[in-house]
Amino acid sequence: MIASRSPERLARAQRQIGADVRTLVADVTHEASVRDLCEQVGRVNHLLVAAAETAAMGVAEAEEADVRPTLDIRVWGGFFAAKHAAPVMAEGGSITFMSGTSAHRPYPGAAMVAASGGAIEAFARALALELAPVRVNTICAGFVDTPLLDAYYGDGRDEAVRELAARLPVGRIGTPEDIADGAMFLMGNGFVTGTVLHIDGGKLLV
Repeated sequence: MIASRSPERLARAQRQIGADVRTLVADVTHEASVRDLCEQVGRVNHLLVAAAETAAMGVAEAEEADVRPTLDIRVWGGFFAAKHAAPVMAEGGSITFMSGTSAHRPYPGAAMVAASGGAIEAFARALALELAPVRVNTICAGFVDTPLLDAYYGDGRDEAVRELAARLPVGRIGTPEDIADGAMFLMGNGFVTGTVLHIDGGKLLV
């Protein structure tokens, strides 16, 4: 099952994946929407919370309205998702959150992005104890080829991707499949909880 606040994105995912996926409309930043979603779904085996927004700008120039979604979507969204999914989680279930490498290697203009990533990683570690035996982990992703890059770099996206790839030991940026592999590992390995899995092409090394 895939949930998103965008019916257009859900329709696109449905076309790409086919009949084996169920799509539901929900907004992770609204608790009532997340509660209703969990009530619709019923029993949950594993949950991946991938919603994010990255508004990168200097603290001195940013207005609250500019950067609040960066925190609200990842941190409050993660809180609402965990709160309402945990009671319906199946035995052996897990919750996986997403953070980013700026939480560990920040850069100018990304203070709020770094804060949201660091917060969700700390939140996940605490939940791994609080919600046990439900397992809770985080994927810390590097540069991944998603629409977030389009929104961030705009017309300069292709050149930026080439430059980013050249910096990484693996010589390329990530793909959604790279992240999916990590998510499936965390869901399937019953001996992993409270950890941060770095899938970043070696970004933290350089």
